[in-house]
Parts: sequence; C-alpha cells; structure tokens
Amino acid sequence: MLNLNALFKSFGSKKVLRGVTLEIESGEIVTLVGDNGSGKTTLLRILTSLDHPDSYTVAEIDGFDLKSDSVEIRSRIGYLPHNPPYYPELTGVENLQLWLDLNSINNSEEVARNLLGQVGLISVCDELAGNYSRGMIQRLGFSMAISHSPTTLLLDEPFTGLDPDGTKLIEDMILKLKEEGCCIVIVSHDELSYSDRALNLERGEIV
Repeated sequence: MLNLNALFKSFGSKKVLRGVTLEIESGEIVTLVGDNGSGKTTLLRILTSLDHPDSYTVAEIDGFDLKSDSVEIRSRIGYLPHNPPYYPELTGVENLQLWLDLNSINNSEEVARNLLGQVGLISVCDELAGNYSRGMIQRLGFSMAISHSPTTLLLDEPFTGLDPDGTKLIEDMILKLKEEGCCIVIVSHDELSYSDRALNLERGEIV
C-alpha cells in the first residue's frame, strides 16, 4: 500500500512536485500519465529513495515512512527505470544473479535462471547482455524489479522496446502480481485497459 499526502520536491528554483496526494491499495494497478517533464520519473525516484522530497505530511509504503524507514522501504520496492541498469560485460544470468546476491536471495543462480525463463530470456541467458536488444534489456530489467518479491512495483515505461509478444508476456506477469496483492504504479503516455485507475500528473500536480 502506498500513501502520500502533500509531497513537494524542487530542484533549485524549479518546482517539480507540488503537493502530490495519492493512495494506492495493495492489489491495485494505477497508471500515471503525463507529458514529459510533468514529474512522473521524479516521483518514482522519490518512492525508491533515490531522490528525497523537500517536505510531506505523509509518505508511506506499507506503513513505513520514506525517510525514517528507507532501508525497509527499499526491501519492499521493485523498480524498473526507463533505462534499466545492467553490466554489458556480464551475461544475462550473471547480471540478475548479482542483483539477487545484493538482495541476499539464496540459490541466486537457480532463481536467476528461473526468472529469466519467465521473461523469455532463457535461450540467451548465457550471452553477454551487451549484445542484447533493447527489448531484451527491458525483460532483464523487469526480472530484476520483481526478483525479491516486492510488495510495491514501480514501472517507468515498462514496455519500451518490446514487441507484441514481449508486451503480452510482461502484462500477464503484472496481472499475476496484482492477484498476489502487489501494489503497482505504471508510468505511461497512454492509459492501460487493465489498470484500475489512471491519474494525470500535470506540472507536478495530480489533476
């Protein structure tokens, strides 16, 4: 569950988020739409503690405060940025295994291969990620985001570079996570038919 009230963020004199108030329940998918520069990515980065808000009245994930409980929150968040991070000199399975090891997941190689099978990369999992297409990198990034069974999943343009089969595969996995009670926020330029709600972020405010 995600709960925000009156969250503000500025970069210098530029006000990026202007009192964002938002509540998303467990098992709910919310699409966040808006033009470039409207504050969507900044909001996701704040929720992952990569950026810090200037102020807020409430900012909680599963009842944990963004500032005082940031370590706990990071363990509960799955995040797919617009450009997923990866090491091109490592194979797909090595990239994911490293991520799992950082999150103290046991049997990391076995778990990594299983996840890569789920996202359709098992046939190329031992190839260097530097040779992957944009769509393959997106699948790898999604597998990283869900690898530690997060309670809240934040996806920034998750279908970038995916062909129709890849999009359908990721959408099916998102819907399965919803059924399991995951709170899901999807940043998109378009509303999604399976989203429970679509919210418009305009100049740092939800309108």
